[in-house]
Amino acid sequence: MTLNKMISKDFIKSFILFIFFTFPFLNGANAQNITKIVRIVSGGTVSFNFKSLTEYTSGKILSNWSRLSIQYRDTSNTGGDGTSIGWRILVRSGSATIQSDGAAPDLPLSTIQIKPTTSIPGTTVNNITLSAADQIIVEGVDPGALEVTGEIYLTYECGTVTPLIRQQPDYYFVDLIFTLVEINP
Repeated sequence: MTLNKMISKDFIKSFILFIFFTFPFLNGANAQNITKIVRIVSGGTVSFNFKSLTEYTSGKILSNWSRLSIQYRDTSNTGGDGTSIGWRILVRSGSATIQSDGAAPDLPLSTIQIKPTTSIPGTTVNNITLSAADQIIVEGVDPGALEVTGEIYLTYECGTVTPLIRQQPDYYFVDLIFTLVEINP
């Protein structure tokens, strides 16, 4: 039995984010050869345990909790540059709310913020507030026929914008769905 299950629901509010990825590994169209791979290196399950009044009023931050490895390449059948003009990592919730597994009301998705960082050259990062719609968190330029590889670190914040002090203690969960897509002209 895990520590979370042994501690009374009255004392801890726990959030679990399950991370899923959607991506075609190999997609061919118009003589393109596109490889898109996202791997979870660490932090595939994210848990927020609120145990004090300060945490309920100020929220919790899990810095660089998840680490994603990406691989992207777009080439033509002859080995030259493909037609995409870049790539994006999108994220969305798998549901309309952060769901309670007990009798408590669900929480709004806006309770969670995601802040990415990366050292992949030619990228732009966007901090987002979680929603059920796809949002761009990392975007990269077309590397020509070269392959893009690197890591993306994700920091999660829960209850930092909207305090959880008046929310009912319970176990809550939400799925995160990440997608790596090419940007077409």
